[in-house]
Amino acid sequence: MPSRDDDYYPQAVAPPDFSKITLTPEDTGHTHVVGAAGAIPGPFPVYVASPNSANDVFATAAADGSFTADVVAPPGAWVLVKYDPTNGRWIDPASGDVLRAPVNSAPGAWRQVPFTPPAGSGVPFVLAGSTFENRVDFQLSGLLTQSGAGVTLAGTITFYSTDALTGQTPQFSILLHRLYNAAGEPRMMANQFFSTILTPTGLPVEHWNGPPLLADALVPSALAQTAPNVYSAPFTYTRTLPPGLDDGTYAFSLSTFGTGLTGSLGGARREVNPFLTNHELYFPPFPVGSPATPHLFWGLLTDVFSADGSRGTVAAEDATAFGIVDRMATQAGSFVVPRVSKKDGQPLVYRLEPYVPMVSQGERRLANVPTHAFRFPSGSLTATITRPDAQVVTLGPEPFRGAACRTPASSQGQVLDNGGGHLGDVFQLSTGSGAFDYQFPLYGEYTIVLDGTVDDVYGNSYTGGGTYTVFVAEPLDLEPAVLPMTPLEVGDSLNPGLTVLPGVPADVTVDATLLVNSDPNQAVTLSVHGTANRFGTFTPPAGTVPLTMTGPGELVVKTVATYTDPDGVLWMGATCWGQVVAQPNSSFVAHGRHEIDDVPVASARQWFQTGIFPREAHAFLPWATGDVLWQGDSEAARVQITAEDTDGAIEAAMTDWVAHGNYFSKGDESSPPPSFAERAGKGELPLAFSTSTGANAAEEPGDIVGYGYWYAGIERPGERVREIISDDDSGTAYWRFGELYGLQPGMGVAGDQPGDFKFQFGGAVYRDAVHAVQGYGIYASLWMHLPDDDAGETYVFPPFEGANGGPSDGPLLTLRGQAIDAFVVPLAVRPGTILETGDAFSFAAQLAPTLPAAMSVVVTGPGGASHTIAGRANAIGYFYDPAQDFTVDLAGVYHVAVTATFDAPTSAGPMSAPYPTGTILGAVDGGFDVYVVASDTPSLPPGQPPWSVVGGTGPVNLTIHAPLGTETGTVHYTIAMPGYLLASGNTSLDHGSATIVYDPITLRQTFPNIDVGGRLTDGPGLADTVWTSVALEAADGRLYADHVTLQGPDVYLPAR
Repeated sequence: MPSRDDDYYPQAVAPPDFSKITLTPEDTGHTHVVGAAGAIPGPFPVYVASPNSANDVFATAAADGSFTADVVAPPGAWVLVKYDPTNGRWIDPASGDVLRAPVNSAPGAWRQVPFTPPAGSGVPFVLAGSTFENRVDFQLSGLLTQSGAGVTLAGTITFYSTDALTGQTPQFSILLHRLYNAAGEPRMMANQFFSTILTPTGLPVEHWNGPPLLADALVPSALAQTAPNVYSAPFTYTRTLPPGLDDGTYAFSLSTFGTGLTGSLGGARREVNPFLTNHELYFPPFPVGSPATPHLFWGLLTDVFSADGSRGTVAAEDATAFGIVDRMATQAGSFVVPRVSKKDGQPLVYRLEPYVPMVSQGERRLANVPTHAFRFPSGSLTATITRPDAQVVTLGPEPFRGAACRTPASSQGQVLDNGGGHLGDVFQLSTGSGAFDYQFPLYGEYTIVLDGTVDDVYGNSYTGGGTYTVFVAEPLDLEPAVLPMTPLEVGDSLNPGLTVLPGVPADVTVDATLLVNSDPNQAVTLSVHGTANRFGTFTPPAGTVPLTMTGPGELVVKTVATYTDPDGVLWMGATCWGQVVAQPNSSFVAHGRHEIDDVPVASARQWFQTGIFPREAHAFLPWATGDVLWQGDSEAARVQITAEDTDGAIEAAMTDWVAHGNYFSKGDESSPPPSFAERAGKGELPLAFSTSTGANAAEEPGDIVGYGYWYAGIERPGERVREIISDDDSGTAYWRFGELYGLQPGMGVAGDQPGDFKFQFGGAVYRDAVHAVQGYGIYASLWMHLPDDDAGETYVFPPFEGANGGPSDGPLLTLRGQAIDAFVVPLAVRPGTILETGDAFSFAAQLAPTLPAAMSVVVTGPGGASHTIAGRANAIGYFYDPAQDFTVDLAGVYHVAVTATFDAPTSAGPMSAPYPTGTILGAVDGGFDVYVVASDTPSLPPGQPPWSVVGGTGPVNLTIHAPLGTETGTVHYTIAMPGYLLASGNTSLDHGSATIVYDPITLRQTFPNIDVGGRLTDGPGLADTVWTSVALEAADGRLYADHVTLQGPDVYLPAR
């Protein structure tokens, strides 16, 4: 059996064992942390931190797993303990920065520092925190009482400071939130990496923030010193609740921003969590009216990646009200995980305990302070698993004994997506029992019902769970005939074609739902079902009704492919994405933004050349569709879509909401933060929500009456880089170019390479019931990776080297000494596609730059007969005309000559003849070859096993064996990768066999984007998705074919 390391670090890794860890609070504000033998699984680096105080310390466990540490964490604070089984990749005391040493990948466990509840009538509470940014630590201890419409918080506040605080009366902001609505559904003031606001098509929309239901001040009496460095004062806060509050569960929170106090214990601290909005501490929840029991949205397997970039799944019962966002790929409707390890063939272990991202999660540093003070042990968890063979297995019940967290990483400890905002350190309720560590015994569909409750320290109980579906299968990599998140225009048709890798005859279903005018009552459902041919090519079957966009609105596309091989192993892939459909020449125009996010908006330029590094800044997506963003490896890019209203009615509606203080756009990444008028004057209208009550859209999504949000997809052919739906600004929606993009197939540890390119798609939505206006706009630009000697450069310019009088910074890239100003990426039939007689020849493409262009495709078959496909790409360079699909009836080698002629205006103005043209990257004779074999012709005899593993960087020899009795003939071959034709030619059989060589080191001299940095390790190795298609033309004229897929070190030649 072949063997290699698995892609991901084991999900069911043991967290620190808090049954063997003692937290002893001290009067100084510190907590003494003692781990007894067995607290940590071995002599590993240990990290101890409190997100309440932002204080962290490093230690090293002894051989028996014991350790000690002291951390600033008053009673009531949470303490997080992590350890590093990689011995230094995740926890490195020398780094001085938890971002550079990504501690969130280390297995962790949570516990609150013990406290004594205050005595008296009411709900006792003990909270601990630290002022932001001076980090003066404090504790509040008191009682919450509720009388009619009034709520009182009273008790003692204690500060721990090295400065004299006697006589001071620090002021805190205190805010009111609805944590759960009347139905018991959770709410939060900011939807980051999850959302309770969904598009009409059911996709989550991130939302940064909005106003609280009430904002007030909590001011204690004058502080008095009670011990060295300890100052205390009583406080009482009484407030009548605002009238008209809906039923629900509410809570006050204390903001830790800006008291002005100084004297941090131990001096300056690392910023362990700078990115999340809720630097807040939550007081005990209380009911208003008669709300249902609070229900937590639980995720299952949230720290497990599927091959498409999805992370885990949510309960079917919750999916209409909540969604996970990992920002790399839209969550697929079908979540697929592998069954066995590539290293030893043994079943993988999955921990089926729930994740609660709305309670706590992190963003490249530590997770935020949990919003709920859970009591451990409490509640219970039961999992009921229905297997593919209908057998039912029950796990549990077990009580929840604590909480754990970790962020997915590669098996070698590489962080997967650390160059920008991503979902990390999700709070996981844990039984600590091992009872929910499960090995899936069969391939197929599993239904998992989680049922449970957990209590908080205030006596409240929370339900969670529901019905989850998990598919256990080996992964199929789905290469669609339209890139995910491609925006479309009314009249465009979506090509449902698919290239399945490895090439197998998978059953394929593509479901596209268009909500015209975003109205579910105007839904248009378009579906295609069929079977890929034996080489993994799926083109629209004869008689397929075109998936044509009939009106403006919002689109969602879901694709599923399944195949069961001769050994009974299920293979499966699934994707989902959404986007905007706009009228051609819509008056509502989608844009990026101008220049860099630390440049004042008034002076920000549309076209520029600069360097960002070492500034902590990010280039916006180019403002104009069709423009190009070139960047080197040291730079960063930010995703944000804005709009321009050339008609004026939508801008007037937005202006009215702004005037009423009811248009909640963040949009402050430019420095200084721009006003709405400045954004409008720049053609960068912010897209945001308005509510009927003025409430925060995240806390009251049912009150939204004005919907402004955007779709964005950053797509590298073969890789999904960023997929986000958000209102104006989602904070950390940027990325850097050394990321692993979740280790999707074809990615390696080196990240992007010079010569890589990305399509930057966008769509803008504005729907306003009050002002009776709506608009849809689409956008696209191109991103190009500069050569290594331009690593510190960022440029934005229009394309075509100033051909129409605009500024220039040279060609898009240079191949074989030739300047490339434009190119075409075939997406349906592509270089090396193998069709069978009776299949449809279907051509779809994305053009670069992302502009309209005239398309000419001349398909020349055996005997010289030709077929021409001609037409025009849409406003962002997408081309497909279903009426020009045709059936191939004759076996042979077909040459596809492709030319795009760019005659439309760029952002710099109209073009004039001679117009720029482009073909595919690496074109041979202006295009590429495809192979057509008779459907009844047997495949070539296998030259290697179905799966093998290659080490190093090659060359990789692929041996072709002819059918028995065939000694002579010509072998035609194509070697290609997503976006590039690498090699094409022919060779002769020698005694019935031939060898095709994929030599990445040699090819890299021409194609520098070939990644030889390895998939999992820092040493040399293969990472890319590369396919080799061969067609043997035997002496008797028959054509035989086969298709080999190389993904990183894995070589696939499925039995056919």
